[in-house]
Amino acid sequence: MPEMVGTGPEIQELADRVSGAWVAFARTGNPSHALIPKWLPYGASDRSTMLINTEWKLASDPNREERLAMSKFPRLPMF
Repeated sequence: MPEMVGTGPEIQELADRVSGAWVAFARTGNPSHALIPKWLPYGASDRSTMLINTEWKLASDPNREERLAMSKFPRLPMF
């Protein structure tokens, strides 16, 4: 979707990284591969999250403030 990812030359590199992550995950259960930073498993204590863009970056609890703000609201009932 060009509206979301653009049309420049970096789009193929992004596609290669995303595809590589899916292939690595399908093979091993871990999306890490040579074209991206080491992808650590998500855990409740560190909340490791891969931020995917033209530059990939592993972050610890990247939306902490928003998550904590939303935690104050009751959860909607499940049907």
